[in-house]
Amino acid sequence: MKITGQDPAKTAELTLGKTKGKELPPAPAGTKREPQRPAQLPATPSLTTTRAREAIRKEPDVRAEKVAEVKERIRSGKYQVDADKLAGNMIDQSLREDIEKP
Repeated sequence: MKITGQDPAKTAELTLGKTKGKELPPAPAGTKREPQRPAQLPATPSLTTTRAREAIRKEPDVRAEKVAEVKERIRSGKYQVDADKLAGNMIDQSLREDIEKP
């Protein structure tokens, strides 16, 4: 089977980022051409990030309603701990700490 319309030399040039007539002019004598790098983004945080940080700062550190709910469940005897889930979480946390140690 013959495939037409394909020029292997041109395909190779495009793959390597070269096209005829688009090559850079030679660097001046005694200088070295540095590879082109993408433009650097400004170091300022984006508006979305700034708004997210502000929203987080506004939230209380302790959710009082959640604490009150759990305390009431403990007082009434309705609070139950899933021992298997607790043990699994303890093991997971221990393994993560071991992996993250420098």
